Amino acid sequence: MPEDKSNKDSSEFLFIQEQISSKRRSRKVHMLRSLLWTIILACVFAVVACAVFYLANPFIARLLGEGTDKKTVQFPTLTPEDGNGTGVSVTPTPTVTPTPEGQGGKDSSGKGQKPGTIYIESHVAADIKDLNNIYYEIREIASGVNSSIVDITSTSSKADGLNENESYEVTKNVTGLILANNSVDLLILVTLDKIKDAKDIRLQINENISVKASIQDYDKDLNLAVLAVSLEDIPDAYETGLKAAELGESYSLIVGSPIIALGSPNGYVGSMELGIVSGINYGTYITDNKIDLFTTDVAANENSDGIIVNLNGDVIGIITNKLKDKDNGSVSTVIGISKIKKTIEAMVNQTDRSYFGVKCMDMTKQDLESADLANAICVTEVESNSPALEAGLQIGDMITTVGSTPINNVSTFNSAITALKPKDTVEVTVKRMIKDKEKEIKLSVVLGEVNGKK
Repeated sequence: MPEDKSNKDSSEFLFIQEQISSKRRSRKVHMLRSLLWTIILACVFAVVACAVFYLANPFIARLLGEGTDKKTVQFPTLTPEDGNGTGVSVTPTPTVTPTPEGQGGKDSSGKGQKPGTIYIESHVAADIKDLNNIYYEIREIASGVNSSIVDITSTSSKADGLNENESYEVTKNVTGLILANNSVDLLILVTLDKIKDAKDIRLQINENISVKASIQDYDKDLNLAVLAVSLEDIPDAYETGLKAAELGESYSLIVGSPIIALGSPNGYVGSMELGIVSGINYGTYITDNKIDLFTTDVAANENSDGIIVNLNGDVIGIITNKLKDKDNGSVSTVIGISKIKKTIEAMVNQTDRSYFGVKCMDMTKQDLESADLANAICVTEVESNSPALEAGLQIGDMITTVGSTPINNVSTFNSAITALKPKDTVEVTVKRMIKDKEKEIKLSVVLGEVNGKK
């Protein structure tokens, strides 16, 4: 019996030992599980927090007045010496046809021939299919450019001539050229006088959908404006089909160069005309600058609007009615793109532009010799309330230097002015006729700002 009791106690003792060991193991497992779940939940929380922050960030940014940084837009340009006479800045690489293997670089007479020389073996008459192919390629070029052209409508109110207390709305269609997407807005070039008095300007997406546009900047002399359309307002499906235009060069155009007119060249929206450059070197003087004009053989009228492109699809000019010769109203007049690129770039980026306030003209070699000057431009007009007038410039003054820059022509004058900022003070040297004697005068000019900021 004592032995049985001993066995019983031993059994009970072992049972207790087993129970204690099991509880400790269970506690460790429980702690590990808790730790694992804590890690998992922390990861889930982090993922959810990141997703919520990502989705809410644009709304928070708008609420706090913060937004996506606007990208700075640049339009590279070349010098007048560059180009190949077609408005294209890059000279095409000649195609060289290799001599077929086995001919040893000799012709049938056994004499050597120049590598890459092409010999015409037979003439093939062109037929109507070849003409169709040419027009097909032209349509393809136009189709590519048309993805950069949009329809803008402007609505303005006009007084009723019969009843002074009533007015009616007038809606105009304007050709818009997409210049850039700066990550915030779509920036579009239009004719200023067609939208300047509008109470509502809209980008037409289709017949039923349009989005609001606003004037970002403009230039009165060029009669051009840049519109901004918020990317948030443009449907994604439509935005993907839009692209910025390629701005080419107009310095090297020659008479006879083939061109395509797009936009509303004949006054009808979405029209297209083919033609050639019919005249060049029609420069005109505007405030603080000189721009290049050229003409085409495309028929023009008072409603003409749009762009001129070369056969590479590059924009080489903007159709203008304001700057055309009034004696040749039916001639299509175009602003060459090269000299206005910097102005367009400044409007796109909303960069302040310096304003001097004169119209000048280049002086011929004979004029310079007569005035005993090596370089100068002649002032033909001083604008009212301009920095130039306040500084004392007069019609007939010959500007020889701006700061330390010698002025050889109006283009160098414009470069010197645009290199400065509004409110900068610059010393201008002029030669002036006073009592039949020419005297050199130095004037201090405080530059203003272009357009409404003058």
